[in-house]
Amino acid sequence: MVREEALWIRGVLERCAPAMLKEVLDVGSSTRDFRCCRQPYIEEEVFLPLQQKGIHVYHLDAKAGEGIDYACDVNTLKAEELGRKFDLVICANLLEHVTRPEQVALLLKGLVKEKGFLLVSVPGAYRYHPDPIDTRFRPSMQRLLNLFDDMEIVDKKIVRIKDRERYRRRWDEQLRYHIPFLNWKINCLLLRKR
Repeated sequence: MVREEALWIRGVLERCAPAMLKEVLDVGSSTRDFRCCRQPYIEEEVFLPLQQKGIHVYHLDAKAGEGIDYACDVNTLKAEELGRKFDLVICANLLEHVTRPEQVALLLKGLVKEKGFLLVSVPGAYRYHPDPIDTRFRPSMQRLLNLFDDMEIVDKKIVRIKDRERYRRRWDEQLRYHIPFLNWKINCLLLRKR
């Protein structure tokens, strides 16, 4: 997750998510160290505001580690295996790291309670970044929407990455930084289950 995306998530949840949120699942969360130390804005902008409202946040990742409640592979997980559904499911920058994003999209929808919310983000334009793989899935906003066409769109945004630290010193990435049309982009959606 990038800082600009975390700020959008915080804002959209403050504007659009109702007080009924009690339980949130963060899919592809990584460890507490990653969320709090390596990218502290994730905790500060996304999870801390939720927790301050009394909302319980669960974290799911493929690897076990500190701060991970569910260690499972989303490529093979079935929604019913968790034994519960959530008011809000967050899946930030995971779909480019799975071999079948369509199947994972079905899983995500299955983890959301009726009338619950799903927040999804995926790069529209970003460098190759294996964790542990990168399938180079970089959908347009429309292609991303098509994965979730049975859900109601609450909000959507293409977030441009303006943090210079995210651009390497290579000439082509510096060009991307200086020309807004070429900036790295993250497609972000907040959806509601019908």
